[in-house]
Amino acid sequence: MSEPCPVVVRDAELPGTRLRYAECGDGPPIIIVPATVSLIEDWTPMIQFIGQRYRTFFFEMPGHGGSTPLEDGYSSRRLGRMIGDLADHLGIESFALLGFSFGGILALRALQELGPRISKVGLLSPCVSNRALTRPPMDRALVSAVVSALKHRAPRHALAWLLNNEAAVRLVIWFMCDVGGFETPTDLRGRLMAYSESTIRVLAAQVREILSVSEQDLAGPYAQPCFFGMSQYDPLLDYHLTDEFVRANFSDLVTETFDWPYHAPPEPLTYDDYIRDYTSLLDADSARVSRDCPRGI
Repeated sequence: MSEPCPVVVRDAELPGTRLRYAECGDGPPIIIVPATVSLIEDWTPMIQFIGQRYRTFFFEMPGHGGSTPLEDGYSSRRLGRMIGDLADHLGIESFALLGFSFGGILALRALQELGPRISKVGLLSPCVSNRALTRPPMDRALVSAVVSALKHRAPRHALAWLLNNEAAVRLVIWFMCDVGGFETPTDLRGRLMAYSESTIRVLAAQVREILSVSEQDLAGPYAQPCFFGMSQYDPLLDYHLTDEFVRANFSDLVTETFDWPYHAPPEPLTYDDYIRDYTSLLDADSARVSRDCPRGI
């Protein structure tokens, strides 16, 4: 079994933010768009796996981990332009893009903002619309009320203070997981207890967008070749609505349907797990020659 390539972590001074990002591997460049609260350490095995074939980059969202909040506030459209700023910083003109989960919103925004700079795109269990969320209406209404309140400084300040208390953190975790449907294999308790008021502001803005974004907001059509993979049993996002959106907006498309009973793996995948279970997808990517993309999809 191959040895994983080393991951180098750096900071990039970009317009409006200092971004913490990772680099791994060699080959054509690809930027991985993270899900909402992802840190480099969460995704190191996948970064190394994709780094076997690509010069792979992964960044922490502004306001999370080592990345500072955007000076002009969070929006997915602004994040799309920021991906272009990161590519400029790296000296990359054209690159592939890979988006996961709620990072699918950002991948599609980047396609809208950057157009021909993106050579191809991968979407894994992407959020493409608020209609795709499978949470019951009451749960969604409760989450919406909370994140609306967090627009204001006083509730954000109070929540940041409460997150120093173990009992309050347990309550927030219950709300995020049982009401919001949040799935994560990471140490959510440790994450929350380290959240600052500025991080809470960014997270609340992200969730507000997730609850309000529509298919029309993210629609193409897009000319780039696309790989779409998702579980037909995804408990958080509706597979059929997502599949319908992707097919309507990408004419050059390859799909892979999984049978996972989860949205995010219940246990973090190791590098060996990726090699064992998903090397065939990298092989298919290398082998397929797609329109305007002679190096596969």
